[in-house]
Amino acid sequence: MTAPTASSDAPGPRPRAGAGSLLAGALLAACGAVPSPTDGAAPPWRGAALGLNLAGPEFGMDVVGYSSTAPGREGEAYRFPDPGTVAAVADAGFEVLRLPLAWERLQPVPGGPLDRAYTARTLEVLDAAARSELGVVLDLHAFGRFRLGAPAGVHTLVLGAPDDGPAPDLLPAHLTDVWLRLLERAGDHPALLACGLMNEPHDMGAADWHAASREVVRALHGAGHRHWMWVAGDGWSKAQEWTRHNPREPWIDDPLGRTAYEAHVYLDADGSGHYALPHAEELRADPGAATRGVERLRPFADWCQRGGVPGVIGEFGVPWWDPAWERAQEDLFGFARERGLAVCAWAAGEWWGDYALSLQPALEGRPLPAPLAGALEARRRDR
Repeated sequence: MTAPTASSDAPGPRPRAGAGSLLAGALLAACGAVPSPTDGAAPPWRGAALGLNLAGPEFGMDVVGYSSTAPGREGEAYRFPDPGTVAAVADAGFEVLRLPLAWERLQPVPGGPLDRAYTARTLEVLDAAARSELGVVLDLHAFGRFRLGAPAGVHTLVLGAPDDGPAPDLLPAHLTDVWLRLLERAGDHPALLACGLMNEPHDMGAADWHAASREVVRALHGAGHRHWMWVAGDGWSKAQEWTRHNPREPWIDDPLGRTAYEAHVYLDADGSGHYALPHAEELRADPGAATRGVERLRPFADWCQRGGVPGVIGEFGVPWWDPAWERAQEDLFGFARERGLAVCAWAAGEWWGDYALSLQPALEGRPLPAPLAGALEARRRDR
């Protein structure tokens, strides 16, 4: 999901060790290093876990001119969640926190060092999550792209697609590199649950997301990292279109067996999460709108079941307090629980304002929406 631009008057709020050429190391790992045999580890999020996205570090990416050289300032364009907000996620009963990160802020030059301040703020969220016994999924919220600032303007690089302009190609090894650098800093952190390899790749032209993600996972595990990887599907990761944009079978050859596939589910007509029409209009156009929860999730759930792989819903959101959407919520949560799929709700964060999909009010004293509260209670009973 693309976050809205933060308002300019919004309230404000371990250096990296030398490692030689991590990009060169990533290339070597991708070309032949073989991880140890699979350890058969079960996902650390224990099946049908319930999580919450905490948006903010990726805000402002949709403004005109946003790029690696004009990423905006923290407190003006974007915001990391406060420790109190992180604690409130755990207090509400969630087990997982998914944290969206902007690639251009994290690593201003592909293959180059990480930005110290942005990385430090990311580690602070991990520290706060550890204090609350939350697991964190670090989500590279980049849509298969990197917006490179250049004198002639912003140059959008697509991962794995040849570039005819003056800018260098954005290679899978660059994606490996940013993760290697981030894992060098955060890899042994007790709160780090998984790496969300890339959020919602889509419309990648001549590029092959499936080949690229296969190469990156193999390189990261080949370099000795044993973290779980959440690998998103192509086509905006839409669960209902999963088999249209992705292979018939799981495409990651992971000897460690630590790959989960990530889909997203929104219940408006086009599955974008914008919810431009009121529910009554959605229902007039499609009488099946009331039961879209299971309908949207089933193609992905069936695909995971056939392939024998873990599945996660990295984003699921509705206008949370609109009672018209309650039945679809209940159906989706129930079906996800039945199939053992983790679900991360979209989204909380201090800057959402009156955004209909914001769960921030539930972290600030308002009761949770009834279907979500019911799902969390069912989860507590399961544990």
